[in-house]
Amino acid sequence: MLTKEQKGQQVKEGALRLMTLGEIAMARRVFGKSIVYNRVWIHCDSYLPFGLQGKHVGMSPNGEIYFREEEYLADFSKVNNYAKQHFFIHELAHVWQHQHGQWVRLRGAFSWAANYTYKLDANKTLTKYSLEQQACIVADYWLLIRYGYDAWAYGIGRFVNYTGPQNNRIRLQYEQVLAEFLRQR
Repeated sequence: MLTKEQKGQQVKEGALRLMTLGEIAMARRVFGKSIVYNRVWIHCDSYLPFGLQGKHVGMSPNGEIYFREEEYLADFSKVNNYAKQHFFIHELAHVWQHQHGQWVRLRGAFSWAANYTYKLDANKTLTKYSLEQQACIVADYWLLIRYGYDAWAYGIGRFVNYTGPQNNRIRLQYEQVLAEFLRQR
């Protein structure tokens, strides 16, 4: 169910826009300058023909983000809902993957069968995880650094896909896995 604030931001399907300055500022917290933000189009539409994209599914196969009317917002940085912002950052991680040469469209065709859950392994870098796990790790880390441990822990089992032990070293564990990603931003 949408809040009054979200209903005020609703747009009909077929709309298209670039990222807002607020969304760019929100994204820079984790992506830095590693995304060419002025190339990121956000569609209020189905990527798939005949509206086959699920109403609560985001898709970013080609460096652009597609949300259906039910999930699209005019500015994700202005919504007072960290789950919606987390969803936006997750899709933006797929944009990052696309802009950095990963085959998002081809591999995304099988995302219905992909495992979104993950455990942090200090011996693995971000790119050693599946595409969906990479996007989850980036979005979950963003939530942790933006809203703190309590918001991150609350999200586990709801929209945070981490399945390992929870402890006060979790930020360091993320930063070990994300070390190369964080250096490149």
